[in-house]
Amino acid sequence: MPPALARLTSLSLGFLGVVAGLAGWWALSGRLGVPEQASTMGVRLGLAAAALLPVAGLLLAMTLASSAARFAAARFDPLSGTEPAFIARNQRVISNSVEQVVVFAPALLAWAAGGGAAAMPGVLAAGLAFAAARAAFWLGYHCGTFARAPGMAATFALNGLVLWMAARAWYG
Repeated sequence: MPPALARLTSLSLGFLGVVAGLAGWWALSGRLGVPEQASTMGVRLGLAAAALLPVAGLLLAMTLASSAARFAAARFDPLSGTEPAFIARNQRVISNSVEQVVVFAPALLAWAAGGGAAAMPGVLAAGLAFAAARAAFWLGYHCGTFARAPGMAATFALNGLVLWMAARAWYG
């Protein structure tokens, strides 16, 4: 594929990912109510931590998939350089997902702590939408070069949203 077409394909799929990620967050936040007792910071932080559970479960599933593939292929030495493509791809997905969660998790907690009870539907929706974006990235990474673009772009958009909302909650 010519470089110009590759860039256009990646950009187009990325744009679709941004739209899907933000639309998914918006739709979910409109369906979620303000949880009971969300006026206290402790409850809000607990709910935000719970909103991180879907992505934590997804990271566990990714790790289990790599472990199972390593076991099935009898490739127990990760430094041997003889890993099947699935394991190599999966390790890259896991690494990238951890890198993205390092940005997402503290921003989500900061948003929940500073945003008040009214922010909680958005906080909870962000946790679900972020996990869905990471799942799309994982699946896309195994499907083909450009198939990972929507999940990655949705992840970036949600990270940007959560960072912006946290900054807004704390710095006005």
